[in-house]
Amino acid sequence: MDILLVDDNADYLELMKRVLFENGYSVVTAADGSEACEILDSTDIDLIISDIKMPRLDGIKLHAFAREMDKYRNTKFIFITGYDDVYADLMKLDPKKDFLLSKTTPLAEIVGKVNELMFGNFIHSSVH
Repeated sequence: MDILLVDDNADYLELMKRVLFENGYSVVTAADGSEACEILDSTDIDLIISDIKMPRLDGIKLHAFAREMDKYRNTKFIFITGYDDVYADLMKLDPKKDFLLSKTTPLAEIVGKVNELMFGNFIHSSVH
């Protein structure tokens, strides 16, 4: 399963990449939404995890870009941000395919959400 992970915070990006990789996922990273759009154009991705506030192209515009593409119209999308209260009301999220988590969410819970979205309730996280 291929995940696109997008965040301008290099430390958080590497931490999340490592944790997802350790849980069996193939992870492609991008430092901002512009770089992520290039990846979406050239790669097949099963799940997108993105920060919201980033330089050049933010997560909200990345989400809109992905939803305009036929192959990503129904792809699960997780926003992970430190500003969830600020943005939650601004975005039109589909509760069946769009999710909002805080960067303060424990890693085990984030991986659990990823597992749930990718496999349903059939897999459990190895993060403790």
